[in-house]
Amino acid sequence: MVDVKVNPSSDVGASPGCILIVDDERHNRELLEVMLKPEGFLLLSAASGEEALATVARQPPDLILLDVMMPGMDGYEVAGRIKSDPNTKNIPVILLTALDDRNAKMLGLNAGAEDFLTKPVDRAELSVRVRNLLRIKAYSDKLQGTLDAVESLNTELDRRTKEIVSAQAVADAATARLGRLQRITAALSNTVTQDEVAESVLREAILALECDAGAVVVAPEQGAELILLRESGTLDLVMRSFKHRELPRSRNPYAETVEKCRPVYLESFEAMLARYPGFQDITKEKSRGAWIFLPLGIAGQAVGALSFGFDGPRQFTDADKHFADTVSRYCAQALDRVRLRIAAAAALAEAGEARMMAEHANNAKTVFLRAMSHELRTPLNAISGYTEILELGIRGVVNPDQVKDLGRIKRAAAYLLRLINDVLTIARLEGARPLHVISIPVNAVLGEVEGLCALQAKANGLTLSVVPSERDIHVAADAERFQQILLNLVTNAIKFTAADGRIDVTCDDDSGVVRVSVKDTGVGVREVDIDRVFEPFVQIDRHLTTATQQGVGLGLSISRELARAMQGDLTLQSTEGIGSTFTLTLPVASEASLTPPIATSGTADDSRSLRPALAS
Repeated sequence: MVDVKVNPSSDVGASPGCILIVDDERHNRELLEVMLKPEGFLLLSAASGEEALATVARQPPDLILLDVMMPGMDGYEVAGRIKSDPNTKNIPVILLTALDDRNAKMLGLNAGAEDFLTKPVDRAELSVRVRNLLRIKAYSDKLQGTLDAVESLNTELDRRTKEIVSAQAVADAATARLGRLQRITAALSNTVTQDEVAESVLREAILALECDAGAVVVAPEQGAELILLRESGTLDLVMRSFKHRELPRSRNPYAETVEKCRPVYLESFEAMLARYPGFQDITKEKSRGAWIFLPLGIAGQAVGALSFGFDGPRQFTDADKHFADTVSRYCAQALDRVRLRIAAAAALAEAGEARMMAEHANNAKTVFLRAMSHELRTPLNAISGYTEILELGIRGVVNPDQVKDLGRIKRAAAYLLRLINDVLTIARLEGARPLHVISIPVNAVLGEVEGLCALQAKANGLTLSVVPSERDIHVAADAERFQQILLNLVTNAIKFTAADGRIDVTCDDDSGVVRVSVKDTGVGVREVDIDRVFEPFVQIDRHLTTATQQGVGLGLSISRELARAMQGDLTLQSTEGIGSTFTLTLPVASEASLTPPIATSGTADDSRSLRPALAS
């Protein structure tokens, strides 16, 4: 609504008017000028109708005093021409005539004149009529200006209304597309197959873009031919060109989209032919009118394309392109998630199968080791028994050379027996019960180990010193495994320490940890080999030991894994030629270390499993 205010009381005729006097008689023109000049008007004059029209065209007056009877073009014709011209039709015309009859006035009115004055003209009447007509014209001009302003405002209002309606339509369309994008996102989050991804995208995108057909094509692997994953509507030959191998790849919209990973927008049939002349055999009647081809990009490379077809030509707006590009990104991301999920499932299945095969192989190995170890002990016991019988002379007198050979047989049998015992230890560990961690008095176990190893140390000419703890210390460990580790450490020290050497076993505790150290004056280990001594089947520098000292290399490996399985550790400090110190650390027995019991075995998933020691 435009509010235009008009004040009729304003002095619309404040400025003097311009009056054109038209008469072929000079003295008539001068007489009128004399009458009007005192009023302050701007006066123009013309001696003929032609001159009057020229003056009006050059300098339009506010009012015309026009003589009727003039040679050539009379006043009626001049008035008719002025009133027929849109630019001059609002100029008031007063006809001056010596004729005072009705017909003369009718002719003047028909010509468009506003008033008549009969000659001779009365000055007062002339002044009143001129002022009245000028005032009317001023009001008319102002009213026309107001009407023009109103019309201009209405035009502007209409324009802005249309802009608002257009903006609202754009906003509504954007809101609708945003809703469809949200539905696409929600649908894609629940998809588990590529078909479901394609179906969800096409269903919503076709409605949002107001197109008539759509397709999703993918490459099973990089560089492979594109295949149709899902279609909606009727695809024309352009939308099926992904399988037209006879077309040059550079002239195929799918190939261009995939290779350049860039969208292609074709707004008309003619634009399509200009860009891809290879489709010149396709008729317009059997083809869509516009197309969109979008890359399905993953990590900068397109794995397929998304296409849409429209029945008629289409000028794609920025909003259309933004929506289409967003849909293609969502589709590509969903396809990537599906592919990763499929690959992960395949990898898990393969890993599960490999794990089952490994478990079967490990079980078979364990069964084999148990069987072979037991089978080997039987003939080995016979060898040892008959060797002793021969040494005792039960089968006859044995000469010194034979005694020496029998000694060698006994030492070899003893070495083989140790090897078999280590193998049996592996078999027992892999099928053993879970570790049963309880509170164990350390001094009691040290006493048992001293009693079991004292004779062996004395026979080798060694001094074995076991110093118990000054106070009663309890360790959280499996009793059998704790004693096994200490026996391994002490017998290992006896094996690699020369006669007159010394072995010291001590114990202390600090910060909730019990430390049992076995120190010897044996051959020692080089610093670079300290970590290797704990590897299975590893013997360091066999040239430093005798044949009877050598083993299969499993004792230390088994001992460390057992210590770690009981939440402890086994470490070594050694200097070659001086000696070694093995330190076993285990947690002090407490409520925290004993509850819950540590369910650890060598069969599968024990803490830092025994598997590394047994893998070889």
